[in-house]
Amino acid sequence: EDLGLDYVDCYMMHWPTRMTKESRVVNEAEGGKWEFDVVWSGDRKGIAESYAAMERLVDLGLVRSLGVSNFDIRLLGDLLADCRIPPLTNEVELHPYLAQFDLVEYCQKMNVHPVAYSPLGKMGYKSPGQPDLLSDPVIQCIAEETGKTPAQVVLRWNVQRGASVIPKSLTPSRIASNYDVLDWTLTASQTARLDGLDSDFRFVRVDWFDFDVKPPVSVNTTPPGQALIKHGEVDEHGFYRNNFGRAGKHLHTEVIIKRGLLEPEDLAANAKFLLPEKCLNAPIHIITDTVVDKIYGEQVLEGLRAAGLNVHKAVMRSDEGDESGESSTEHHKTMGELMACADLILERGINKNSCIISLGGGVVNNLAGVLAGMLYRGVSLVHLPTTTMSTFDAALDFKQAVNHPLGKNLLGSYYPASLIAIDPNALATLSERHCLNGIAEALKHGLTQSKELTDTIVEPLRHGDLHKVLRDGAYLESICKAALEIKAPTLDDYEKTDFNEFCPQYGHAVGHAVEHTSWSGPAHSPLLHGEAVAVGMCVSAEVALLKGICTQKVVDEHYDTIGATGLPCYVPASMNAETVIRQMRFDKHTLKNPAMGLCAELGGMAMNPEGDTYSFEVNEEELVAALEANVGRRDADATCGKCNTVFAPSKTKEAAPKVPPFQAGALNNPKASKSPKSGSPRRPEDILGPALPFVREVDLEKLREYRRDYLRHRCGAARGARGEIVDIAATGAMAA
Repeated sequence: EDLGLDYVDCYMMHWPTRMTKESRVVNEAEGGKWEFDVVWSGDRKGIAESYAAMERLVDLGLVRSLGVSNFDIRLLGDLLADCRIPPLTNEVELHPYLAQFDLVEYCQKMNVHPVAYSPLGKMGYKSPGQPDLLSDPVIQCIAEETGKTPAQVVLRWNVQRGASVIPKSLTPSRIASNYDVLDWTLTASQTARLDGLDSDFRFVRVDWFDFDVKPPVSVNTTPPGQALIKHGEVDEHGFYRNNFGRAGKHLHTEVIIKRGLLEPEDLAANAKFLLPEKCLNAPIHIITDTVVDKIYGEQVLEGLRAAGLNVHKAVMRSDEGDESGESSTEHHKTMGELMACADLILERGINKNSCIISLGGGVVNNLAGVLAGMLYRGVSLVHLPTTTMSTFDAALDFKQAVNHPLGKNLLGSYYPASLIAIDPNALATLSERHCLNGIAEALKHGLTQSKELTDTIVEPLRHGDLHKVLRDGAYLESICKAALEIKAPTLDDYEKTDFNEFCPQYGHAVGHAVEHTSWSGPAHSPLLHGEAVAVGMCVSAEVALLKGICTQKVVDEHYDTIGATGLPCYVPASMNAETVIRQMRFDKHTLKNPAMGLCAELGGMAMNPEGDTYSFEVNEEELVAALEANVGRRDADATCGKCNTVFAPSKTKEAAPKVPPFQAGALNNPKASKSPKSGSPRRPEDILGPALPFVREVDLEKLREYRRDYLRHRCGAARGARGEIVDIAATGAMAA
């Protein structure tokens, strides 16, 4: 109304800074003098809230487009991930002394138009000692070559690289001269000479925003341009709905969440929403295991049949209790079990419109996924997960696989489920260890991406009765939704950045080694996967501190947060750094040194300043120091988190042997491979220790037998010819 306009073309956020309403200009001379009080500067949440208010102006028709100013790549990337209406422009200082090549390229890549303010430097008021851009000899020389003024040369340089320029002038002749930059071009040589003037020099500096204050690494809850949260919604049938997918080969999965979904009455009423329409009149086959079948097998079968569906059930084997004392199906994730299920399905009848339904944990999900991808060259697949590990991790992916005698998950494919239907009440029937096992995988996304998700998981466990909270369907439902909304974007955009690889792998480099070792013999108490990952996340925080990526506060928050859930925080007392590092050398992410993703803050991953990657190579000395820091905390603390049962000494097992301190570099340092007494080369057992003797001669059949035993017991140990424990991975290396 004051401007006499119906709308404004572009409404801009001039600085990524919020001041109090009392802040004001007290003198407009020389660029203005301010009295101000900064509330925040460069704060992602604050920027998102302010920009959301600007978006409402577009909704009201008062503004046609939005813009920002003085946003660097990190601020602009965060905003693009958080906003509904992308900014049309980013107005920043641009001239040959401050070319900002990376920022201009990023703006153009993200379809945000760069606008150059102060494109001629400062023509009026200057701070003492500031240079005169237009008097630069290179610019003067090019002006003579082109027959143009220095100002026209500088303006043309910006226009030619795709930026708009907004020089300020009150003189009509200069305004006309500034406009004369559109019908001629600079040569490649002239452009290169102007590019070479870049010295990162700013003419514009203000007291309320410091361009030079940057963290040692970029802190990201998600990569620039990728959504942080993919919000779901409740539909007219009461289902919470979400999805994830990927461009290219059709990979798309719908997800619904509803408490009580596995009850027979609910299944009967909602079956048509769970299956693709083409499957409703075709044979349907449920794949479950013997443990889950006792709880849910018949009621799910009954509910789907009550809906008029032609449903059959195939039950694969499962162990009521393995070496960890918990139920497990991993030993039966084999081709033999797959073929037994396939034989039964083919015998009972199947056609191209059939559907395979998995009812169980991650192993059942995976085996059913392989079946669905193979039978009739691909039939529909629906997951009904019943474990937290499946709900928060295994089912929420496109990867389907079974084990082979020579390795884990070697046979499989990318095959999407059409639907994942989650009943949070089913998770309340798990043992506490199994419940926490999957919660560790959800917490991984909280620690790397979202403080809010972390609090959703941890605070009820910290302040409530852990035993009751883990049986609370409402609590488990809240994690299901929050974890899915954070994880879905990492699946949608998986191939765009390695953030989406290293975020889901957080803590796994160390965690896999700790898990593997814990199953390797009677000296150790076996850990579940999520328990070992929890330990790995604490060690990863120690690594980040050693590299200067995070502060001690972030490390302390890791131990406090993970410990509050009841998950373990420390490497078990039966292991030392040497044991863990030796096993890490067989991880798929380890070439020369392990590659790890690291947190710069609680809820934010660190981008490596040496490249566009979230991968950090961690050398052996850093690993040793991080593991020793973790062990030092362990020795100073009598418990490992609150999950005392995990490390409770077993009455049937031998006491853990005393392990010697680790000498960094012993595995790849020639000097460290000399016998300390004679200087002669060490034997393998001199380096690896007498508790783990090598087998020097292994025939292929015996090696295959060891590998089969390895898969059967989910560990790296088997019996040698004389009954000794041998390390399968190491034995395989020696045989090769």
